[in-house]
Amino acid sequence: MACSVTDYQLQGPVLPNASRGASWRFPANLTQVRDQFPITRRYAYLNHASVGGLSEPVVGAMTRYLTERGQSGSEALTCWDADIERVRQACARFVSAHRDEIVFTGSISHGLNIVACGLDWRDGDNLICAETEFTANIYPWVNLQRRGVEVRFAPARENRILVEDVASLMDHRTRLVAISFVEFQSGFRNDLDALAALCHEQDAYLCVDGIQGLGALQFSVAQTPVDFVAAHAAKWMLGPIGAGFLYVRRSLLQVLDPVMAGWRSVVDRDDYFKYDSPLCECGERYEPGSPNFAGLLGMEAAIELLLSVGMDEIQSRILSLTDYLIAGLQAGGCAIDTPIEHRRERSGIVSFRHPAVDSAELCERLHAAGVIVSLRGNLIRVSPHFYNTEDELDRLLKALPK
Repeated sequence: MACSVTDYQLQGPVLPNASRGASWRFPANLTQVRDQFPITRRYAYLNHASVGGLSEPVVGAMTRYLTERGQSGSEALTCWDADIERVRQACARFVSAHRDEIVFTGSISHGLNIVACGLDWRDGDNLICAETEFTANIYPWVNLQRRGVEVRFAPARENRILVEDVASLMDHRTRLVAISFVEFQSGFRNDLDALAALCHEQDAYLCVDGIQGLGALQFSVAQTPVDFVAAHAAKWMLGPIGAGFLYVRRSLLQVLDPVMAGWRSVVDRDDYFKYDSPLCECGERYEPGSPNFAGLLGMEAAIELLLSVGMDEIQSRILSLTDYLIAGLQAGGCAIDTPIEHRRERSGIVSFRHPAVDSAELCERLHAAGVIVSLRGNLIRVSPHFYNTEDELDRLLKALPK
């Protein structure tokens, strides 16, 4: 049931339009890639920070599993278990981890709660979050207040979370920093390298909500030594809702206590009457029950598509598209809320306000024009992926009131 994805080559000639920047390169086979995404036939879909488009390989992988389940029932069960191991290996390759460090989850909240509930907190401990986090990366930590844990919030300065502000909040009782790879509203990309170094200097853990960065930006736990990363396939990873994974650094597998146990989290899971089987030594120790087979196989297909294109090419393409978008918005007098001064702080998210039209009204106008974006607070949030085109961004720009 593996999904075969063409190895697309995204290098192409530099466009003659100098306003798009010297680094702008147009994918030679963009049409071939776009054809894998049916949503492009209906919308200018620029909303991957909300829900990503599903490709035909992803839908195909899930459909094949469901069809086989319907036709074969338990007769295919051995094959499914082999497939799930292949998915675990794909997740590990995606973040340059070892398969033992991968835990299957159903959402970001699921993954973060494994961490929040599994650490040995003491009354008087504290942790640090950013004040601009999505609530999925807040409630697992705020819930610890009932155990005597203090939650401290790093301020946003012009929508940027500064490492020095995080450092100023730390003391000898700081156990963990919980931060997003990319902030969901502004699109600010946090400096995970610097934060990892800071946390390890202070003997604290770094836990990352990766949902707004993984699939859009290059990331490797081998290069950026974070302790935990929660992933969900449904946004930039271009996979199904309800399938994700948690990375747990191998040295912490014996530190993070499993708060749930079940038949799949133990070593001898097929010995049904052995009730004293030890927990697995790897990530499966946090997986108590049967996995979401269809969702995980869809996530695998999505990962293989991204890896076949190449995350370096995807990141370059997305940042080039947002360069083009920002230039067009600024030319139209729009106020850009996203920090844009330093490219290393950029992501696939651009949030803006129109000078004359309320954002809620403008969002409705764009939807009516077939341009799909999000309203976040008083901002329009635009989030193109690598398969989007300049023509789709032009549709957005032309739909803005003059």
